Amino acid sequence: MTELEERLRAAVAELPDGLRKHIQRVEKEAVGFAALHGVDEERARLAALGHDLVRHKKGPELLDLAAAYSLTPDAVERASPILVHGPIAAAMLARDYGVEDAELLAGIDCHTTARAGMSLLEQVLFVADKVEPHKLAREPLLAEVKRLARDDLDAAVLRYLDYNLKQAVKRGWQVHARSLEARNELIERIGHRA
Repeated sequence: MTELEERLRAAVAELPDGLRKHIQRVEKEAVGFAALHGVDEERARLAALGHDLVRHKKGPELLDLAAAYSLTPDAVERASPILVHGPIAAAMLARDYGVEDAELLAGIDCHTTARAGMSLLEQVLFVADKVEPHKLAREPLLAEVKRLARDDLDAAVLRYLDYNLKQAVKRGWQVHARSLEARNELIERIGHRA
C-alpha cells in the first residue's frame, strides 16, 4: 500500500459510517471496471478513495471550502452546493495530499456532473459512483448503466446522464452545464461509431 493510499484510507475511516461504506463500495466497483477496460486499477482505487472526502459537509460549509481552495462555484453550484464536493476533493488532494496525477484529479472533480472529454479513468469512477450496490438497490433502472459499463463506458455514462436529465426535469432541478456538454459530446461520439 502506498503512502497516499494509507493517508486516504485514514481520512475515509474518519467519515460518517454511511459515507465510508459508500466509498468502499465505489472502490470495489471502480477496480472491477478498471480491470475490464484496461485502466490502471491502483489509480481507480485512489480516485474512488478520494472522491467523496467532503460529501458529508452541508451547503454553507462546502461553499466556504470552495473559497478556501480558490474555487469559484457557478450559479448552479451555488444553488446546489453539493455539486462542488468533487471539485473541492480534487483541490484538496492536489494541495493537501500532493497528488499530481491530473487525470485522477479530473475524475474526482467531475464524478458528480461528468464533463466533455472524460478519459476512461474518469468514466470508471463516474459509473462506479452511480452503480454501487446501495444506489442500485434504491434505483433498479441503474442496472442498465452497470450492464452497459461492462462493454462500453461511453454508452453507460450517456445512459446515466439521460436518466439524470429525466430526473432533473421531473423534479425541477437545474442541470449543470458540464453534464449537458458531456451528454452532447457522447451523443455525437456514439453516433459516429454507429
